[in-house]
Amino acid sequence: MKIAKRVVAVFLVLTALAVFFNLILTPVYHDGRPDYPVWKILNYFMVAGTLVVLIAGVVRRKALMSREGDPGVIEYLRVNAAFYGAIVLAMLFFWEWFWTLNPDSETGGAVTSHLVYFPIVDSLYTVLCLATGHHLWTESCGGSDTS
Repeated sequence: MKIAKRVVAVFLVLTALAVFFNLILTPVYHDGRPDYPVWKILNYFMVAGTLVVLIAGVVRRKALMSREGDPGVIEYLRVNAAFYGAIVLAMLFFWEWFWTLNPDSETGGAVTSHLVYFPIVDSLYTVLCLATGHHLWTESCGGSDTS
């Protein structure tokens, strides 16, 4: 189980870094066409990462709520922020991603929504994947996660 958690943690961190750098560098290399070939490939990795973050958030919150005693304010806020952040990420990512799979999605107001929502989704994805990856790695090492 430790190795599986580490593999998932590395996957999350690598996809988070890929999304981070691609988000920043897209204006540098993009030629202005409505196609974003790197994003089309990266989105499939983001599907897996989003689902992992969502599942990890649910599992972590369930464990926190079933524990006896007071979890502490900081831990309670941290776990719930990750949980609800994962829900928001999943909602926005899948809404946008399914929209882009529509062949008519690159017209009119849809292009504007992509320009607004995808940077938000990419930023949220990066933060949540880095945090979840760190948590899974720390947990797989047997340490207590204080992040």
